[in-house]
Order: sequence, then structure tokens, then C-alpha cells
Amino acid sequence: MTPEKERAGEAVLIAPVGTKPQLVTIATDLLQERDEPLNKVVLLHTALERPANRASVERLAATFEKHYPEIPLERVCFCDSSGLPLEDVTSEAAAREVFQTLYRQVKAAKQTGLRVHLSIAGGRKIIAVYAMAVGQLLFGAEDRVWHLFSAAELVRSEALHPQAGQASLIRVPVLRWSEISPALTDLILSEDPFEAVWRQEKRLQSEARQRARLFVRQELTGAEEEVVRILVEEGLTNAEIGERTYRSAKTVEHHLSSVYAKARSFFGLAWADRHTLTSLLAPLFLLGGQE
Repeated sequence: MTPEKERAGEAVLIAPVGTKPQLVTIATDLLQERDEPLNKVVLLHTALERPANRASVERLAATFEKHYPEIPLERVCFCDSSGLPLEDVTSEAAAREVFQTLYRQVKAAKQTGLRVHLSIAGGRKIIAVYAMAVGQLLFGAEDRVWHLFSAAELVRSEALHPQAGQASLIRVPVLRWSEISPALTDLILSEDPFEAVWRQEKRLQSEARQRARLFVRQELTGAEEEVVRILVEEGLTNAEIGERTYRSAKTVEHHLSSVYAKARSFFGLAWADRHTLTSLLAPLFLLGGQE
């Protein structure tokens, strides 16, 4: 399929598969029932040395050739850093490779203008977890993560196609990081999802530190900043802060009550207490943000 033809289509189904090929065909059937034209289905699998895995992939290849001749089936293995197919996801290194493979496939689809349907019904649970993380990193409003419900009789039969009422797609909500901060949308330029996560964390941390610094400089008096700094850095009680700053516990409480009110207004909060202040101001006082 040429890039031009891919861009002219609608969507791609990306589906990890283990030993249950029906999870892929049922999802394909249900998407077609929703009038979701699929350019292709990307099948993600571990090593095929295991007979059950090999049989599953071979059955899918034959089924797509017969029942979905208009939908290309692209087979992609979860491989290690040397290119060898993973036998299973049994280590942190293997999980990292799974994450990177999922990331690359979703990114490639997005770069060719395809809507992404990402199934989390097949394969190991850890694969579903990383699939959700990839959705958070790369998805747009038009993309979907799906869980598949199948009736018990359908599962027992191992039939590849459901009868009416035997199966349904359940949409899984995805909190997209690009919605949290529009500045994060450039992450699709990254080739490594771990780099993407690191960049997001650094950027969010920087934003939180700048916001905290602005709050302290613009809103707090010198006495309030002194009290809050000790609270955040050392977690002392009002009495202990009072001893440290030569104030009464009641005066410390007064300063903190004032800061709580200012924090509610500045950060748009319904409630603020000492734990809230510690969370909001830790990026400034505890993470090297003081300048």
C-alpha cells in the first residue's frame, strides 16, 4: 500500500495478539459494523516458536486473506534490541521493547494521517498497560482505545466471528497529555517513548516550578514565605515553625491561613491546606528551583 493510498483511507486497527486470534477478527467485525473503514490491521506478536502463538498468527493470516481481502494484514513482532523476536514479556528490558514497538506503530499511523483504533484485548496485561501509555502520549481526539467484551459461549467456541449480541467494543477513556498542555504536542517528533516521557516530565516540572515561583514572589509576604518554606522543606508543626522563627504557634497559624486563601485564589482551588502547599511548592523549594 502506497503512502498516498494510506492517507486517503480512514483508520488502522493495531492489535496485540497472543493465543486467541478471535480477539482480532471480532474487533475487526465490530469496527466494520460501526462503519469504520480500515486501511489495514497491524498485528503485534511475540516469537512464533511457541506453537500456540504461531497457530494464532497463521490462522489470522488465512482468515484475513479469505474474509477481509480488502484489508491488508501487517505482522509486526515485538523484538529485542538486537532484532530477535521476544519469546515473552518477562523482564523490564522486554517491556521496554514492547513499549517502543507500540509507540513506533501508533506514531507511524498518525504521521500518515490515519485514525488509530488500539485494541488492548489481546496479549499480556503489561502490553495493555503500555498501549494505554502510548495513547496518552500520541493520541488525538479522533483516536480510540478499545476493550473487547465477548460472551462466554463465544469464547468457548473459539469462533472467529460473533453472532448478534455475543460481543461488543467498550471504549476506554484516554487522558491525552497534549490536552493537559498544548506545548506537549511536539512529542510525536521523538523516536523513543522513554525520551518522550522524560521530556514531558521535565517540561511539566519546569511549568510547576515557574508557577510556584510566581505565586511566592507575587502573592506572599516575607513572613509568609519564611513560614511556608520551612513547612515545605521540613514538614514541621506550627509550634516547631514558631520556635524556629521566634513566633507563636498562633501567629504561624495566621500566616498559613492567609497563604491557604491566596493559594485557593491563585491556583483556582476549592480547598487548600498544608499538604496542598507542600505539593504545589515542592518544585520550587525541594527540587532545585530556588534562584
